[in-house]
Amino acid sequence: MEESFRRSIRKMTGASIRLNACPNRSSMVADLSQSMMVTWSIALFEHLDAMLNNLDPSVGNSEQISFSETAWKLADTSFPQIAEAANKLYDEFRAKWMQRFSTDEVLRLLLEGGDFIHHDEEKGWALTVKNNKQDINAFYSATIHLLVSDAEPLFVRMHGRVMQLQEKLCKYWHSESAVDAVSKLLPCLESSLRDKENAMITSLRSSLNVLAKKRFALAFTGKGPQRYYRSAASCAHNVGRFWNPHYAYENGFLAFTDEFCDYARDLTLHIIEWYHDKWSVFLRGFSRGQLNLFETTASAEAKN
Repeated sequence: MEESFRRSIRKMTGASIRLNACPNRSSMVADLSQSMMVTWSIALFEHLDAMLNNLDPSVGNSEQISFSETAWKLADTSFPQIAEAANKLYDEFRAKWMQRFSTDEVLRLLLEGGDFIHHDEEKGWALTVKNNKQDINAFYSATIHLLVSDAEPLFVRMHGRVMQLQEKLCKYWHSESAVDAVSKLLPCLESSLRDKENAMITSLRSSLNVLAKKRFALAFTGKGPQRYYRSAASCAHNVGRFWNPHYAYENGFLAFTDEFCDYARDLTLHIIEWYHDKWSVFLRGFSRGQLNLFETTASAEAKN
């Protein structure tokens, strides 16, 4: 995981990601087996059984099993291109929303968006959003929700490109290397985990809205007295001070937008990189000398 992604997660959640230095391999394999689609796990067992019951050399006698040169080259060139396209799109996305949340635009939104701001002749201007779910949700829907709902199609678009590439890789991989029981093991394993992958992507996509809502609500959970400002522009400048504690941005919405764009971009790039790593592992296949990885104690004794 890139450090920039860790930072964006820390900004949006207020907590750091901690990874186990020494994962439990047995537990990981158990979790992996439970994640497999039933039909594909049955097919995988049948291929494995066929391989173990046929001790003769596999078809073709190739040293490298399940290796597809065409798919390997396609993955090596295409994933970086998708990542480059994602960076460009998110740069444009950030620039657009930083402009939309300029102080003038925030002021206009507050004045035209309903009862979010009011003026007291003696005290000045103040935000009317109270520390309750109804007020916070209404204000979120009128502001940051627009940003998040605009980011989700971008996330889906880049994931769609990855899925199109994945289908091409599978086509070449299966046609070039899946020729016998042993060479079908990796392709079958990859297919068996697709449902788990789709669930993971759905969960990560939903995190855009979930984290944005939590981050947004934190700015309105204080119990202090209502703050008044000398002008409506000053009030707009100070909305969401929680997101802009060091006044590095002209207003709080710009700070929130910058942090959210970091997270959305890094999440998308992380997914692209994850798929690149996945296919780098699968498409390299395994050598004939590693066939004993698939043997059980019983099959090894029978072979001897």
